[in-house]
Amino acid sequence: MIQSMQETKRNDRKQVVPVISRGSKFRFVNGVGIYTMPALERLAGFDHGFSARSGGVSEGFFTSLNLSFTRPESRDNVVENYRRFCRAAQIPFDRMVMDSYAHETTVLCVDGRDAGKGYLRDPLPSCDGLITNDPSITLITGHADCMAFYCIDPVKRCIGLAHAGWRGALGRIGAVVVKGLSNHYGSNPKDLVIGIGPSICPDCFEVGSNVAGEFAAAFPDIPCVLERPDQKPHVDLWMVAAKQFLDAGVLPEHISLSGVCTAETHRLYSHRRDRGRTGGMAAYLRIL
Repeated sequence: MIQSMQETKRNDRKQVVPVISRGSKFRFVNGVGIYTMPALERLAGFDHGFSARSGGVSEGFFTSLNLSFTRPESRDNVVENYRRFCRAAQIPFDRMVMDSYAHETTVLCVDGRDAGKGYLRDPLPSCDGLITNDPSITLITGHADCMAFYCIDPVKRCIGLAHAGWRGALGRIGAVVVKGLSNHYGSNPKDLVIGIGPSICPDCFEVGSNVAGEFAAAFPDIPCVLERPDQKPHVDLWMVAAKQFLDAGVLPEHISLSGVCTAETHRLYSHRRDRGRTGGMAAYLRIL
């Protein structure tokens, strides 16, 4: 959990833990569940959301709105699920652009010429983040515990959306998105508004000592590795996310955390909780 602004002791160093706001909303539309974040809803001219697992046609452990094409699920079912999801979210079905995630930090600039890639057309090259200033398309990233980073510039009217698993978080994909928005569209990081979507929480993200060591080395000035008696270490990915955006120049008051844990919330799929026998959710972000 992101703590209040305070100084804490760890390895005889003083740490300053960033402050970010928390909050999420949930609604059903024709049986399809959608999460949103109030901090992002307040921005006029943009639309975002995150799918729950209800309202689709999938069966078994995919029940019922599986939106992942990488699972051993009928492609026709996934396409129908996207049609239902798009109707509920009021997204044009044929104008989405999907990531082709590889748990890396590649971020691609996309526009209307890429509409349909990943589901109606061949996928994009491997990428975990997308940026655009084109209101004719909707950015889509896939998730099943990994974080969704929503990045909105209300001044330059451009957006970025990223899939951030632990490897992407460790590689600071959030900072890569910020840099991409700055380089391509002239964004000032201080103008960006950031949302961190539903994802696995610190209490549920247990890791091996090697992964814990990588995070401790990459983020030495925050206590993101949590030691638990008689357990493996845990990593606070939410703190890591906030830290990388702060380091990239985003203002703390512009960062918001959904605070919804995928592993604890049975409205959502969770790769960790369900030991891989699960479907996938989708994050979306667009300019209106």
